[in-house]
Amino acid sequence: MNFTFAVIGPKLLVDDICEVLEEFPHIEPTKLIYDSEKSVRELLQESMEVFDVYFFSGDVPFLLSQDLIPPHSCSLFIPFEGTELYKAIIQIYRHYHFFPIISFDGIPAKHLQEFFDEIEAPNAKWYSKNMDGFQNSEELIEHHMKLWQEGVVQVVATSIYSVYQQLKNSHVPVFFIKSTKQLIRDTVNKAFWMVNEQKKQLAQITVLQFKTQPDMEVLHKKITDFSKRLFASTTSDEAGEYTLYTTRGLVEKVTKDFTSFPILKNSSGEQGTINLGIGMGETVERALYNANRAVEFAVRNPGNSAYLIDDQMKVLGPLGTRNTLNYSLIDEQRGDFASTTMRKLFSWLQLIQKNEVTTREISVGMNTGERNAARMVQKLKEKGIAEVIGSESMSQRGRPRPIYRIDLHRLSEEVKVRNNL
Repeated sequence: MNFTFAVIGPKLLVDDICEVLEEFPHIEPTKLIYDSEKSVRELLQESMEVFDVYFFSGDVPFLLSQDLIPPHSCSLFIPFEGTELYKAIIQIYRHYHFFPIISFDGIPAKHLQEFFDEIEAPNAKWYSKNMDGFQNSEELIEHHMKLWQEGVVQVVATSIYSVYQQLKNSHVPVFFIKSTKQLIRDTVNKAFWMVNEQKKQLAQITVLQFKTQPDMEVLHKKITDFSKRLFASTTSDEAGEYTLYTTRGLVEKVTKDFTSFPILKNSSGEQGTINLGIGMGETVERALYNANRAVEFAVRNPGNSAYLIDDQMKVLGPLGTRNTLNYSLIDEQRGDFASTTMRKLFSWLQLIQKNEVTTREISVGMNTGERNAARMVQKLKEKGIAEVIGSESMSQRGRPRPIYRIDLHRLSEEVKVRNNL
């Protein structure tokens, strides 16, 4: 299988990267070259092709353009590993035969201090420019230029190619901190692994299990039309039950990464309900099992609803709503139902960003009975994770419910401990 790579950066670095890519016969590179980092967004917007991998020469162009990377494409940059610093320092020392005062950018001060300590040059003088929030090269050029003109530094070592070019044209002594071929090679291998894994994931068997109530022709048509969008084969074992077989990539595309389910929206005056369970797995049998489990979760919700169980036994749902929870079923398979319930509770509390609740709120939010909610809270009280801090004011008849404060940090630790058993 061949993979397409967009190689993004200044010409010098793009050429280096493409030279290394010649060692990988299954990679088809396309050069996207810019003169300045600030033009990287325009460069990507003008590109009409969608690539498997967007391979950036550095972190600055990578960070400036992540929102433009198409869904299901991988993106990464060549990271700082230290070897490029050694290379630049050797070039400077060979040129001057001593360590001049250097103005660096793109390398944390901690790494610079460690480097000079390791080569036993603790008296070397240098300056480091913090690159957090980097926006444009002009500010960086001005920073280095000012230090050099004032005689504070003698040499500049920059990781930004446009800065290197401008300072060089201004006759400032400047060296470019450039990635080594081995570092490029290691990053290409990482990209190759990433895109392979993603392709496998997108091709993963995915089963959609529908249950309709009642079995109506209009609901059958909606499901049939939805299956055509997924290029899915459909079976129907019982009245009102439909099973679709497709791939994860197609489901993610059609549902916009599991956030949009128009099929679950009733038209004006439309009757009946549709419940959907989505299951993923390494085999058809496992995906079907997970889909059947997921649709059980969906049926418990009033009205139309969709849930997903992936190949790691994580539950996500109800999908396409603001109340989507994410928790694991692994402990339930081991017979530890309490852990699964606590995970769901923790996920819900994180979602609503609240830690003071009543059993009624837990009951509604987690779609469970109030007695179950009370048992949950009681277990948390016994562990010192929940405490009563007051009671709600009642506008109608009835006994005021206690308000509980739940220690989210201790609850997270409880969930983590149980999961590691």
